[in-house]
Amino acid sequence: MYDLGLDSSLCSTIVVSSVVALAITGLMMKTNGTRQKKLKTLAEEVVTSVRAENQSVLDEKPDQDIEKDLYTAAETRNLIDSQKLNPSDNVLKLAKRCRKYGRDTSKVNAITHELYDQAYKTVKGLDFKTKTKSPLFGIPISIKESSTMQGTFATCGLACRLQKRIQKDSLIVKTIRQTGAIPMCLGNVPQLLMSMETSNRVWGTTKNPWDLSRTPGGSTGGDAALVAMRCVPLALGSDVAGSLRIPAAFCGIVGFKTSDKRLTNKGQVRQKKNNRNGLVVVIPPTAGGLAGTVEDCAMFIKSLLVQDMFKADTSITPLPFNDMAYEAKGKLKIGYYITDHFLDPCAAAKRGVRETITALEKAGHECVQIELPFDGWVAQRLLLGLNAAEGNMRSFIEGLEGEEICDQYKFLYKIANLPNPIRFLAKKVIDERRSWLLACTRSGGISAATLWEFTQDLLTYRDKWNDYVVENGFDAIISPAMPIPAVPHGLSEKLTSTAGYMFVANLLLWPCGAVPVTVVKEDEEHYRPGDLPANQRDAFMKEIQKVMKQSAGMPLGVNVMTPKHQDEKCLRVMKEVERVVGFNYEPTAYKA
Repeated sequence: MYDLGLDSSLCSTIVVSSVVALAITGLMMKTNGTRQKKLKTLAEEVVTSVRAENQSVLDEKPDQDIEKDLYTAAETRNLIDSQKLNPSDNVLKLAKRCRKYGRDTSKVNAITHELYDQAYKTVKGLDFKTKTKSPLFGIPISIKESSTMQGTFATCGLACRLQKRIQKDSLIVKTIRQTGAIPMCLGNVPQLLMSMETSNRVWGTTKNPWDLSRTPGGSTGGDAALVAMRCVPLALGSDVAGSLRIPAAFCGIVGFKTSDKRLTNKGQVRQKKNNRNGLVVVIPPTAGGLAGTVEDCAMFIKSLLVQDMFKADTSITPLPFNDMAYEAKGKLKIGYYITDHFLDPCAAAKRGVRETITALEKAGHECVQIELPFDGWVAQRLLLGLNAAEGNMRSFIEGLEGEEICDQYKFLYKIANLPNPIRFLAKKVIDERRSWLLACTRSGGISAATLWEFTQDLLTYRDKWNDYVVENGFDAIISPAMPIPAVPHGLSEKLTSTAGYMFVANLLLWPCGAVPVTVVKEDEEHYRPGDLPANQRDAFMKEIQKVMKQSAGMPLGVNVMTPKHQDEKCLRVMKEVERVVGFNYEPTAYKA
């Protein structure tokens, strides 16, 4: 599922050797033609119906100013409690912002379902005089489309999921409702949830509010765009390989994924056929939040860590939020790295890390540049090897149930189905990085013995990282979030490996958050060969050079991670980064 960019000298050989596979593929495409047409028609009919649903509350207070008095979740909470903000008016204002900026398919197109009438009715029915309110009580929020909410479709960007609406909330959605939070809408996702390009054949393509020619990231891209545009102060997302933090980094907001088993996944849909996905045993998805501030993320996580959730899902660790760990003061010891040695960040991303470290040191914290226990080459091998163990993108294709695969996967699908003899030859002539990635996968899938080797290597990876952090007494590890700014539409399929900095926390099962720290400067719109090691002057470099063109003003962030179940400490360090850096940029392109 990576760009291998085979050299032109191999093209004729590949075509000849692949003729049988292509013939079979062609036959399957003809067989699926009728099915594809039916699914396309279904998608058009359902989307038209959903978008025609009357949201009568939008007609209330036509003179309401929706550009002023936009608050964070914490500010909203304080203003409601002090009776300085009418919660119903606030919901109405944000509903109008969602409609104006979030749903327009010619612009950002971030929303799949609008729930404004329901939201207004809910907030009107809340008793704000009660003394036992959750911090989220009356706070508007968006929900990732795949989060399984009653009355919606939870398509995962798949047309085959449009045949019936969800009958029951997932446990995390149920918990959110019980806090008194107000779901406003659902945010768009990529087809199959496995791309940093939020685009599918059902709801369309979501655009980045900083630059409409670029993606907001994926798979929680729609919700990240909504938070960045201040349509909602909070959003529920999930993360299995950066799915929450990549959009946060690309959209200049905060994104936090929890430790494995800290929040529930019970009742959540999976993007594969019959809701089956064995990979979650090895690299599980984790829930988390998107917000404009770290304080809002912490408030969100704290509100969900409640006894009702612990009782309903005994597979999760029943740890309430540790306020003392989050609010602790004092000197921190932070390890950091600027490159993972597989893919060097662009100049602006490197500067962002250095400036963050300098600001932390000026604030009195100890920061140590580390030698990685395992470099990015290992992280890429483990994530790709395990994720593609079955070979040929088999379960992803099955999950489509006859729907045509989206453009952002087509090149990856061709590589996944490359015959093994051609793989063997290709590895001998292509560059080092592409050869390494090609060696991680096999047409037809890997053997059970190889799978066990991968899982044992993963356990070793986790042990060595844990020992390294403990032995050196680090409170947290900081790195680039994404090594590049948001990717232009259409380039994501060849840049999957840029998410390697995100993969680390997923492989370790650690909590991790992305915090915005800078934007690309005009003199940083480059990715020069002379700045890179010799083995990185290759096809990946050329693709990144395309990304950097006209990228000035695009946001970049850092990742902060801590060992498993130290979520509150991770949030504390994130908040300190936010404080000392003082990122204060906002997007404007979405208003044009």
